[in-house]
Amino acid sequence: MPFKGVSALSTCLILDCFSLVYRSFFGLPTSIRRQDGQIINAVLGFYNTLTSLMRQFQPDYLFVASDHPSPTFRHELFPAYKEHRPPMPEELRGQIELIEEVIASFSIPLVSLAGYEADDIMGTMSHYAPADTHCYLVTTDRDALQLVSERVTVVVPNSRANKLFTPEIVRYELGVPPERVPDYKALVGDSSDNIPGIPLVGPKTAVRWLDMFGSLDELIKNADLLPGKAGQNLAQQQEEAHLYRELATIERSVPTYCCWQAGRLAFAEEDVRRTLDSLGIRAAVPEIG
Repeated sequence: MPFKGVSALSTCLILDCFSLVYRSFFGLPTSIRRQDGQIINAVLGFYNTLTSLMRQFQPDYLFVASDHPSPTFRHELFPAYKEHRPPMPEELRGQIELIEEVIASFSIPLVSLAGYEADDIMGTMSHYAPADTHCYLVTTDRDALQLVSERVTVVVPNSRANKLFTPEIVRYELGVPPERVPDYKALVGDSSDNIPGIPLVGPKTAVRWLDMFGSLDELIKNADLLPGKAGQNLAQQQEEAHLYRELATIERSVPTYCCWQAGRLAFAEEDVRRTLDSLGIRAAVPEIG
């Protein structure tokens, strides 16, 4: 799904919709309401984050990737995947359509696909982006660190200063390079996604093993050489380790069917202003370009 016709030195922002929506909802009080009583704290927070990113990065292209409500292929592989997560708060559920109106007012494509998560959309779009385009993936989900490369930077939003993850920073913080993040998560697990990991294998052990053998596959081949109960656990749970890695691996070739040119950032200020007025939000409309 390569994209063509993009000018040199392009910058693209791809936002993880629900990651930013939840951050906005829990970051601002639900006492923020419009005159009719509708809670709009998440709407306001999302708008402020979106426009702040526009001003900071001055993107040529902007997309919003969203989770689809249907089960994903990961649920089919492992029914317990993310099953511990609570349902969306009702105070937030009533704001989703309003947030979609904000996105539409900027003419930003909102991309989702049945069977996949926003991570998979971001992984695919950044993977197939033109060679002369740098992608910035905005998310609070550290699963996305596996996507980091010389052409892809993960941005974790912060009220003071956004944190940018380059390959060097991923290696420094996790102890493994981006391409080994799924291997690392297969070993240590991921409580946020309900991926168990291998019992007694913590971050230090996982990093040491991956440094020694280079990859999960080579590690499993040599599991009989690993000392202690943690080594025995890996030797006995090789199939589980492969499954956990598959669950943690972001797909990069999903059929998003989204035209790259549709993401070129161009909007009418009056459309944004009209939407803000209907939402009861008093905020500046950013100037881009």
